[in-house]
Amino acid sequence: MDESLRRMLLDWMRKIHQLEYAHCYQSIFWSTFEKWIGISAFIISTIVAFSYRFPKIHIPWVQDYLFPFILLIVAILTGLQTFLKPSEKAENHKRIGFNYEKMRHSIELILNTNMTNENRTQEIEIIKNEWADLKSVYVSNRKFKKGKKTVKDLKKYPEELSFLETIEE
Repeated sequence: MDESLRRMLLDWMRKIHQLEYAHCYQSIFWSTFEKWIGISAFIISTIVAFSYRFPKIHIPWVQDYLFPFILLIVAILTGLQTFLKPSEKAENHKRIGFNYEKMRHSIELILNTNMTNENRTQEIEIIKNEWADLKSVYVSNRKFKKGKKTVKDLKKYPEELSFLETIEE
């Protein structure tokens, strides 16, 4: 295999690996976000629901203002779950991460299998098309940087190709 082609494939593999990790981290973020909102809303609403069992509270502002405010917080938390749909976002990022992993494994096969130049070119075209057709969504800059750092710490890939801009650490 031509060395420049090998370097290009390794660079693709590095980028894909970074995106794979970034989407996994973004999926974990949304799953954790949903869990904490759900647990918080459940605990707060349970406390308010059982507040009638507490000893009589003779402080008017607690009944008139504090409980309604607490219920407003519960409504906001459940509204966040409803409108942000963190579980759907988590599942979408997880699926995209798996798609990137599949592409990365395809590149590994190209790099490690003896094949004719014609077959290699066809396989590269397939990967290019899969990458172009991938219905990806953005990840946060923090998750992208974390994915990039994770891949860099693996020390599996050469440095980014010199003609490419790098993202500051």
